[in-house]
Amino acid sequence: MKAVKATELLLIADNKVGKLAEISREVKENGINVRAISAWAFDGKAYFRLVVSDNAKAKKILESLGTVEEKEVIIVDLPDEVGQLFNLTTKLKNNGIDIRYIYGTASQPGSSAIVILSSDTNEKALEIISG
Repeated sequence: MKAVKATELLLIADNKVGKLAEISREVKENGINVRAISAWAFDGKAYFRLVVSDNAKAKKILESLGTVEEKEVIIVDLPDEVGQLFNLTTKLKNNGIDIRYIYGTASQPGSSAIVILSSDTNEKALEIISG
């Protein structure tokens, strides 16, 4: 299992129909690749967690659509095999690491997916996953 520290962007915007299409258009038109995304709505607000190819450029663009925060995360290259998520989460649990949130991408059978997570101690989590 390979893992690296990264920065994710959290965009908080008013929830309205088409907001994700608007975000997608803006990043596409500026040549930014979205590697992973998680989105949800709550109490009239929309929340988008994005891992992108160019954080500085994306942050500047997304600030016109809402409030943008940078968050430290760990990106894990997770093999497409039964039990890999269990192995990852058990390693972290056994070392007292509290996962704050986790999301991932789909993969083709036999390929790797990426899982993005944030914990109470990302530095220690990274050592455990990589070790």
